[in-house]
Formats: sequence, C-alpha cells, structure tokens
Amino acid sequence: MDHQLWPVGLTLSLALVYFAKQWFWPAPATRQHEQLRLDWLLSLSATPGTEVLGVQTIRNSLMSCTMTATATTLAFMGSVSLLYNSWQPPAAALHTPTLLSLLAILVLLGLSFIFSILSARQWHHAGFVAGMPVGSAQRQHWLPVGHTCLRKAGHFYALSVRLLMWCVPLVVVGLFAWIGLIAALVLLVLLCLGLDRFHQL
Repeated sequence: MDHQLWPVGLTLSLALVYFAKQWFWPAPATRQHEQLRLDWLLSLSATPGTEVLGVQTIRNSLMSCTMTATATTLAFMGSVSLLYNSWQPPAAALHTPTLLSLLAILVLLGLSFIFSILSARQWHHAGFVAGMPVGSAQRQHWLPVGHTCLRKAGHFYALSVRLLMWCVPLVVVGLFAWIGLIAALVLLVLLCLGLDRFHQL
C-alpha cells in the first residue's frame, strides 16, 4: 500500500475490526442495557395501567434512533456531494488519501444508516407489545417477541452510534494522517474503557 494511504487503511481496519467484535461479542454495557430493557418490559407486564408509559418510553427511543438516522443521512449526502465535486478517474482516486478516506466514510455512514433503520423497525414492533393490555392473553403470547425486538433494537442502535463515531478519525486521517491515527487510537481506548464498560452507580 502507498505510504500515504496506509494510515487511512489502518484506521478503517480498526473501525471494521471493532465493528465485527461488537457484532459477535457485544460490549458489557450493551449486554447490561439489554437486560435492563428486558426487565423493564417484564415489570410493565406485571403492572396494570402502564401501557401508555411503555409506548411513550419506546417512542422516546424511536425518536433517538430516528435522529441518528437523520444525522447519518445528512452526512452521507454531504460526503457524496464532496466526492463528486472532487472526483477523479478511478485509478487516480484510489491513490488520493482524502478521496479514499471519503469513500471509507461513506461505507461507515451507510452501515450506520442501515443499522439505525433496523433498530427503528425493532422499536416499532416492540411498541405494539408494550401497548397491549396488561394481563391479556395476547400480551402473554407476544411477550417473547417483544423481548427479542428490544434486544435487537438495542444491539442495532449501539452499532449505528459506534459506526457514526468512527467517522471522526477517518475525516481527520484523510487530512492529517498521524493526527487521524492518534484520534482513532484515542477513540478505541475511550470506547473500550468508557462507553463499552458498564458503570454501576
């Protein structure tokens, strides 16, 4: 790989390896939050009169997910605009660090958008379960589906947010290679020691 391109490749590799790790082995915080959501639904299902509260809580989560998807879409459109304004023949573009980092950013933004939409879909399904009357036979029948939807929704949302965060070092590395690499390593440390860890209050 060209000496000007390897920082971009290394930063993207760190992002994709971290993504694969989070996909197959979710972080402790992700697992704890998953259990929190499952316990929340069980608690609602045992308490009459909480149907509206359940739907409103899921609506808040759905709005947060929608905001992430919107931010990703705007960033994606802006990146595409920059890409086409500075487009070169393919052979030349692949040897330009800035354009290569821009293509890598588009990959991460696209993945982040997809997982945001998948998360929104799962929140939507879980809302129907949370809104069913407590004690009804239908709620008991669909409760396992609600658990599955909540688990998937949280997992997909965690992936979308982390993919969006990895776009920051890729932006920097396309402009300043070494500063971008340092930013990627700092982000990796912050994720592993901060966001990914479950801090008991």
